[in-house]
Amino acid sequence: MPDLHASPAAPSPHRHSPLARAGLAWFVLLVVYASLYPFSGWVDNGVSPFAYLTAPLPRYNTAFDILTNVWGYMPLGMLVVLSLHPRITGWRAVLIALLAGGLLSGAMEAAQTYLPTRVSSNVDLATNTLGALLGAIGMALIAKQWYEMTGAKTRLRGDRTSTRLNSSH
Repeated sequence: MPDLHASPAAPSPHRHSPLARAGLAWFVLLVVYASLYPFSGWVDNGVSPFAYLTAPLPRYNTAFDILTNVWGYMPLGMLVVLSLHPRITGWRAVLIALLAGGLLSGAMEAAQTYLPTRVSSNVDLATNTLGALLGAIGMALIAKQWYEMTGAKTRLRGDRTSTRLNSSH
């Protein structure tokens, strides 16, 4: 029988943020929803789902489209870096976020091949991946400060000093 009156064990200093992981999961679901909406009319038109990779550049892209794609995937890169912190940091976290952004965007563009109301685009893949990269770089630069500012680092180390000081007020 465990001793219920014993002090709790200190959390591992290498624990990921459950909030960052939950945020990442919800954000991925949001990207899937936004990319594949209206979820109807799926048609196999005989085109390879990856034909967009070698297709010519689309003529209809606007600066708004490009900026929207970059900004739309920046949170993905940020959340991947936060989800990996503190176990994986720096350029390794950025590389993982870059790969995650590229794979998610590539999968969404490939799936859009089967939706007649959507257009798969190599420019979308590039700008989405760029957005994930920029978000990851930005968060990698401030992740340590973010955790220190929010107190996550203190809680993860099991330092009860700040908790005791705050509970006395």
